[in-house]
Amino acid sequence: MGAACPAAGIAFASQAEQPAAQSGTLADLDREFLTVIQFANMWEIPMGALAAERGSTQTVRDVGAEINADHTKLDVAVRDMAAKYGHQLPEKPSSSTQSWMNEIESKQGVEFDKAFADRLRAAHGTVFGLIAEVRAGTRNDEIRDFAQQANNIVMKHMTLLESTGQVTSDHGMFSEAAARTTAYPENDLTKSDMLVALVVGLVMAGATLVVVRTFSARGSE
Repeated sequence: MGAACPAAGIAFASQAEQPAAQSGTLADLDREFLTVIQFANMWEIPMGALAAERGSTQTVRDVGAEINADHTKLDVAVRDMAAKYGHQLPEKPSSSTQSWMNEIESKQGVEFDKAFADRLRAAHGTVFGLIAEVRAGTRNDEIRDFAQQANNIVMKHMTLLESTGQVTSDHGMFSEAAARTTAYPENDLTKSDMLVALVVGLVMAGATLVVVRTFSARGSE
């Protein structure tokens, strides 16, 4: 890869030189991940239970019951993980999720189904990006395993919520899912990186030319 694209090779080499974090520590993104998962648990557990009771169709009731059960298990897992690493989890829902809970609770019948499915599907889409980022980038093996577990649950829930037939994307709720941005080090090369890459590229090109000429000369003897 370094020969084909020196700049990329240097970027990957630079990342490889960074010391790996100890398995027993949490990076800032790992902590954010645990916090966000707990925020999700604190409103999706009661909303799942409410949907299981109030949904106007059997599908909505079944989806609500499954979401409630899954997030209840996830709540136990995230609390255990946070306790192990000494991370303080939030104790009450965020202002945004509290307003969503109030909105869903105020609805009845099909309007309840729609608010429940829309709000939870949009929320799952938002956290999906963070989970993928942690799964791909964390250096903590336990966090990676937990992110994989959370990833499977979120994918499952998005599909379940869509199966209700009440999820629509024409009102802006899904814009939050695309709001998160990530800066990748390999795409942020400095001028010095580019200069070194150019020099390395020229050296490699020169070496290749010498090798080709050497074998050509031998072949003509």
